[in-house]
Amino acid sequence: MDGPFAALFQDVEQELSALSMGALLPRLVASALIGALLSSRPWRRVLGKPLPRVEMVQAQILLCAAAAVITAVIGNSVAKAFGLVGLGGFVRFRSGLKDPRDAAILFLVIGLGMACGHGNLVVALVGTGFVAALLLLLDLFEKKGVAAKQRLVLSAQSDDLVRAEAALRSALGERNVLVKSCALDFSARRLELEVEEAEPGTLAAALGRTEGEPLRGLRWTAVSAKGAREEMA
Repeated sequence: MDGPFAALFQDVEQELSALSMGALLPRLVASALIGALLSSRPWRRVLGKPLPRVEMVQAQILLCAAAAVITAVIGNSVAKAFGLVGLGGFVRFRSGLKDPRDAAILFLVIGLGMACGHGNLVVALVGTGFVAALLLLLDLFEKKGVAAKQRLVLSAQSDDLVRAEAALRSALGERNVLVKSCALDFSARRLELEVEEAEPGTLAAALGRTEGEPLRGLRWTAVSAKGAREEMA
């Protein structure tokens, strides 16, 4: 083929001839399976511990597969390695990692994915078994932390503030949401309660029991330890 793209097509043809799909596919499948096993940590379900966040699981699976693809593309080419490093400089993580262990697992799955992409499946499998056993051991000795209670300010409007307050206190009490203080503004027909929920979601479940009560504009805001408020509903 002649023309300005002849050299490009020739390079692509050489790459395809040098890279066997029959050899590449098992590497990619192995990297995806390794990423899924280490990121999901299914043994936590048996231990009665919460599973990792879905978005973190998906990110680690994709990173493991991406590492395999990148390693297969680079091969022994130093020029490609520097080119991909330059492109990687544009990648930014927009969300912070709440658990430092998530960052460590990211590095582990990237390393195992690179082993898959390089064709060292034995190294990848042995490394996966070691990392899985290590994570299991850490999960066994992980102490269950006590969840911090969430402070919220609940506000609403009503023509009958006394009845509205009684209805809210009753619904909150059924869900063990503690009412710390209450303020009624009869001129503005508005009431405000400062509450504390031990488990996330209990306030929303409690407010679901107030249907039919004389309440308007029901909303709540989270209160931080420093007293700042963050709108939630």
